[in-house]
Amino acid sequence: MSPAGTARHRGYRLLARAYPPGPRRAELLDTMLMVAEDTGRRRPSAREVVNVLRHAPRARLGRPGNRLVVPIAALVAILSGFVAASLTARAFGETDRPLPSTAEMTAIAELVTPDVEEPPLQRHDRVFVNGNGEAQFGQVRYQVDHVTPVPDLRAYDAEVAERLTADGWRLGPLAYSGHADRRTAEVLTATKDGWLLTFANTYQALEPEGGGWFEVSVRRIEPAGMPVGFAVGGLLGMVLGWLLTGWASRRTEQHPQASGVLALLAFIAAGTSAPMISSVVQDYLTIVDQGFTLHEGPIWSWTVPGDEGLLLLAPTILVTVVAAAIVALCRPPHGNHRRRPATDDRPGLAT
Repeated sequence: MSPAGTARHRGYRLLARAYPPGPRRAELLDTMLMVAEDTGRRRPSAREVVNVLRHAPRARLGRPGNRLVVPIAALVAILSGFVAASLTARAFGETDRPLPSTAEMTAIAELVTPDVEEPPLQRHDRVFVNGNGEAQFGQVRYQVDHVTPVPDLRAYDAEVAERLTADGWRLGPLAYSGHADRRTAEVLTATKDGWLLTFANTYQALEPEGGGWFEVSVRRIEPAGMPVGFAVGGLLGMVLGWLLTGWASRRTEQHPQASGVLALLAFIAAGTSAPMISSVVQDYLTIVDQGFTLHEGPIWSWTVPGDEGLLLLAPTILVTVVAAAIVALCRPPHGNHRRRPATDDRPGLAT
């Protein structure tokens, strides 16, 4: 074909690349070019584009007629999307925005615990891992016992809420939590200037007037662009996971034993990672709804070395490494460029 013809049909060649390299792609391109010559088109029609892109994901997986390869590809895509979304969220979430200074934190303490003159501040400017192996937000915090008995805890919390509102803080949801050792906490949240204030009033459930303590922390709110970044990263990760599954499937197609082991490993990886993925998605939806999560750590905390989430995903990581080794050891099939009859994953073309 002449260079002019090649340039004229560049759109068809680009569209054909949606299919994996091999005889199917060549046959698809030949068919589209013949239709283009007969109809005088210079670029694919909308119907041709839709048809090719609708069938291309299945064609990428190879193994015509195999019903198991599609759910396996979907599981790998979800896992890959989860990893990509978490890393993207971390890229957005790690920020150098300042936390409250000592003077600012003292002023906040006067609003929530006015009887405490010098709160024992603890500062962590970056995400850190606490003694329980939990990654937590960078924050400024303090904990003090009730200076005097609080006869009406909810009335006290209401007074705190009024003082915060008067100072320009925007109140968030009020939560209640119970503990196995019969502790109860009322957690008040408020936002201002990109900060999230958490005020927890903890006391013994059976004798609330007998004593308890306040926990106060201020951290940065999740950046506004983080939810979008999480979603975009997740979608791109899912596409990459599907393409990688297709490459691995075509590479191991002539190795039935390896294919069986890889299928089993995919289901194991999905099962071991499902609780973490579910938890992260729930936190993400909370951030989308109210702008922040009430958890002490970010939704990408499992990516922080030393976090317990990384330990929980250790089986998934191990399975992934084993699967990658198996794919690498499988010898790819030799090229066979003979024309093959169309299968159910080859699109029909408009004429």
